[in-house]
Formats: sequence, structure tokens, C-alpha cells
Amino acid sequence: MTEDYIVEDAYKGQLDAEGLLLMHMNRIAVYRDTDIRRYCSSIETLSIMCPRNIREKAILKINELGLQRGRYGSITEDKLVIYDDLLIYVNELLEKHHMIWKTKTVKIFE
Repeated sequence: MTEDYIVEDAYKGQLDAEGLLLMHMNRIAVYRDTDIRRYCSSIETLSIMCPRNIREKAILKINELGLQRGRYGSITEDKLVIYDDLLIYVNELLEKHHMIWKTKTVKIFE
């Protein structure tokens, strides 16, 4: 009988990627209710902080949505919805790459 084992990739060194994501996502959630300009800025910051493959897709999405990075002077309700869409997109990428909402399969033998 062969042994089943799980292989997990993990960051090495001092960078706590999950901790950074958690802190930043918490900040985004708070700013959505308290400071819309910081909310939009924080979504872009999250996009920039992501690993390269996610960051590149997020920046393309920013351009596709017609947003200009660093320009938060005239955030309207319509633009807020666009930033919500950007955040949803980045979260989907993070989930797809198993950086958030991680799951694992456990086999139970009876």
C-alpha cells in the first residue's frame, strides 16, 4: 500500500503573506464604510501587493474598467461600484490561487 501525503507550498522567510492579506482586507472593509477615497486607494494597493501573476491581471483589469491609478479626487457612487468590481475580481484571483478561502480535502477511513 502506498502512503498518501499532502504537498503544500508555503512562503519561506519573514514574509507572512496571509497575515498581510488579512490586515489589508480588514483595512479595505473598514474604509468602505468610513472613507471612500481610502477604500479605492486600498484596493489598488492590494492589487499592487499581490504576487506578480495576480498583480499583472489586476492592473489590466484597472485599465479595462477605465480607472486611473492614484486618482481618487472624484469618487462618485458609480465609480465606487467599479472599485467594488475590481475588489471582487482581485478576491477571485486570490481565491483561485489558493491565497484566501483555502480548502483541503480530508479522507476519513472507517
